[in-house]
Amino acid sequence: MVGDQAQGRSRRPGGRAAVVVAAVRGATDELLEEVGYEGLTLPEVAARAGVNKTTVYRRWPTKVELITDLFLIRTAEQDPGRDTGSLVGDLVATLEDIVGHVRSPATRAVLSVAIGGALDEPTRAAREAFWDERFRRGAAIVERAVGRGELPPDADARLLLEDASSPVYFRLLVTGQALTDSDIELFARRAAERAGGTGAAHE
Repeated sequence: MVGDQAQGRSRRPGGRAAVVVAAVRGATDELLEEVGYEGLTLPEVAARAGVNKTTVYRRWPTKVELITDLFLIRTAEQDPGRDTGSLVGDLVATLEDIVGHVRSPATRAVLSVAIGGALDEPTRAAREAFWDERFRRGAAIVERAVGRGELPPDADARLLLEDASSPVYFRLLVTGQALTDSDIELFARRAAERAGGTGAAHE
């Protein structure tokens, strides 16, 4: 019986490394809620996770890299852009997801790096990883629209997504102005029209 239990433990998916990584990410989430990006330090993350700080520094040499890793993992865990049956509908769903996602402390922390901060190498890498992941996941919207005949085959996915999402990020992170359902509908429809969209209106 003991042998079976030991064997089961040895076959645990990911092993100890996966447990440590999960603990560090969980601790980072908690500390971001409590002290925010500026107050978070790697030694505090290690202490909260119950691991040696050298373990944290070895995998994530800087706070920027740790926060970016956390954000990318959380983003990958989300469902890809919802298929509503129309380009405008898909864009509305994506913008609604952005509004909800930006409420996450990890997302806000990454955005503080992506929008401001010193231009050192880790910061540049964090910015690139953040935006590349956002646009990679959103490209499916354009692919579906092309397949439905709502967009021309040469439609630029990144330009369309930038056009639709920029006013949302601007309001959420710069002006603090309220976002209504009508605003989101307007941003989505306007971006679709500029890209040459011919799909049906979002219901």
